[in-house]
This record gives sequence, structure tokens and C-alpha cells, in this order.
Amino acid sequence: MNKYAWTNRPASEFKGRKIFGIVVIALTAVAVFLGSDDNWVLALISVLLMFFASSKFYFKTHYYADEVGIGEKFLGYYRLRKWREFRRVDVGERAVFLSPFEEPRRMDNFRGWLVPVPSDEVKEFIVEKVRDEGEKA
Repeated sequence: MNKYAWTNRPASEFKGRKIFGIVVIALTAVAVFLGSDDNWVLALISVLLMFFASSKFYFKTHYYADEVGIGEKFLGYYRLRKWREFRRVDVGERAVFLSPFEEPRRMDNFRGWLVPVPSDEVKEFIVEKVRDEGEKA
């Protein structure tokens, strides 16, 4: 049983950004269509690539945290990381950054995980679990 479970829906929170993103995707498709001698296949490919690249913004992501670790479910993709895999937690206003490194490194962008959190209670739980596991290691 999950101690905490929440859903992140950035597109519903930031309606202006959602509209801006859709307009940019549409204008890119028009530019590709006109720039490729009216090739609608390339325009469609550009729309699909841009939409899937920004899919985390447009589709909801489910997160859960419990005594074992923290998990994510997104469009049929599941990811679970155990607390012992993290050595550092950086707390932001709306998210926590979990890193396998004790000190900031260049690899943080590739190995770390930025998790949006809904409340201070969840933030405190995550910080507590990462620090507890860090003390055990």
C-alpha cells in the first residue's frame, strides 16, 4: 500500500503555456509543410515528434511514495527507485530533486530525478526517507 500517491497535470495548471505550446507545434508544422515543398508527411512527423517530446507536460503522471521507495507511472511506463539509490535531496518550491550523488555533479541532469510534489508533507517524507537511507549506508 502506498503511503502517498498523487497526480501531476502541468497542462491543466498552466493553461497559457498549454495554448502557447500547441500554437508553437502548429506553426512548426506549417513551416515544415511550406519549407518541404508541401510534404504533409514531414509536417505530421514534426507534429508527432514535438508532441511526444513534450508529452510529460500534456499527459498526467502518477507518483507514489512509500517505505520502500518512490515510483512513477506515465503512459504505461512504470519506474520505481528505492530510497537507498539516492544520496542527496534538494528541495524546491514545487518539487524535489533526487540524486544518486552526494555532491552536485555534471551527471545530475542524467542520473537525478526531479519529482513534482503536491504538499510540504510529501516533501518532508521524501527528505526524511533519503536522509535515513543515507545514514544507513
